[in-house]
Amino acid sequence: MTNSMKVNIILPFVATKPIGGIKIMYQYANELAKRNHLVTIYHSATRYERPNFLPVALRVLLFKLKNQEKPSWFQFHESVESRIVADVTNSTIKDGDVVFSTWWGLAFMVDKLSPSKGNKFNLIQDYEIWKGNTELVHQSYHLPSVHLVIARYLSKLLEDVSGKRPLYLPNAIDLDKFKIEIDPEKRSDATICMLYSEEPRKGTSFGMDALYKLKKLRSDLKIELFSIFKNPGNLPEWITFNYKPTDLRALYNRNAIFFSPSLGEGWALPPAEAMACGCAVVCTDIGGHHDYSIDGETVLLVQVKNPEDMTEKLLKLIEDRERRLSISRNGTNFLLDNFNWQLSVNLLEEYFEKYS
Repeated sequence: MTNSMKVNIILPFVATKPIGGIKIMYQYANELAKRNHLVTIYHSATRYERPNFLPVALRVLLFKLKNQEKPSWFQFHESVESRIVADVTNSTIKDGDVVFSTWWGLAFMVDKLSPSKGNKFNLIQDYEIWKGNTELVHQSYHLPSVHLVIARYLSKLLEDVSGKRPLYLPNAIDLDKFKIEIDPEKRSDATICMLYSEEPRKGTSFGMDALYKLKKLRSDLKIELFSIFKNPGNLPEWITFNYKPTDLRALYNRNAIFFSPSLGEGWALPPAEAMACGCAVVCTDIGGHHDYSIDGETVLLVQVKNPEDMTEKLLKLIEDRERRLSISRNGTNFLLDNFNWQLSVNLLEEYFEKYS
């Protein structure tokens, strides 16, 4: 695409802490800005069908006083403009060529915007029915925006619900940030890292159960957990807890294996980041892992909610160094070839041009 476009990226809330779906939208903002598009990010202080316990004007003021227009946990391109707005309306959103948004509730708000704000593109990053709002989520799939999905399983799901095939826009990994610094051959075999979460769908309880079982079989096991949640306490000395780590690349590079016991994901970022850094990945057999998972080749898949199967597969990689190194190499190469920002942004620009 040669012509510069005015791109309005609209987000459903202010991201005071790292959130995968918001991180992806921020990265698209940066990548589009690098290509000389005029990018403005809008964070809505009003959530669709969700009560505000503080007056909206006060919420906006408090966010701005805390400098949350550009959260400190992400490095923005210098030309990206970022705002916090009371609501998503014609008076708060500038005229543009494209409106690029994410989240089912926001899709209804964006649908009411004037065509002058830009052609509407809705990025679906998960099957967002966690709070029992299945009917509304399905209704959002029928809105006239151009719908895009980040994972193959979401494509089938949307087509089944709406009767229309959405556009596929694969996620990508920042390969300048996530890369191999310590050769996987030089990493200790019995070292595993895992995301710790208090969200039940992340499967942490099953993962921890598997790791404790594994420790009984491998006394030399060392675990690194990382999290935006605080240390739960009472962890044994062989488990290191990293609260809001600032250097995930170093953490991944210290470990031989990345383990994801999640019950459900849109397109899980941490396993892919770890894969780019040379970790052999063991992850659950769910749609949110499938786009980069070829069982036995790029990852080892394990059964959901099955700590025994998780322990068995982790032990296999620890005890079979050649298999671990093979999965590490294959995973890293597969990720580099298929999930990089140049490919994804090229595709997004094609969609903007074709459907505008």
